[in-house]
Amino acid sequence: MVPNERRYALLARLVWELRAVPVSSWLVMPHRKEPVLYVLTPDGRRDAVLAVQREARWRLLRRGPELDTENLHAAARRIALGEAA
Repeated sequence: MVPNERRYALLARLVWELRAVPVSSWLVMPHRKEPVLYVLTPDGRRDAVLAVQREARWRLLRRGPELDTENLHAAARRIALGEAA
């Protein structure tokens, strides 16, 4: 299985936005699998953030509501606020 380049690009761009917020994160690129982004929670857990295609649009999935990928800065801020709660 060849990983989806669009998915990787979205998650990599989100990593840069999370750094600015700041939220610690890890982009994991397993061999021949799809990439997964993990964010560190205040209690030390790693929560997964996935990029999925829904019809013609890409969305970010994590705990709580789906996040739009049109504005990754806003998505990063929402992730940061969710982690701080």
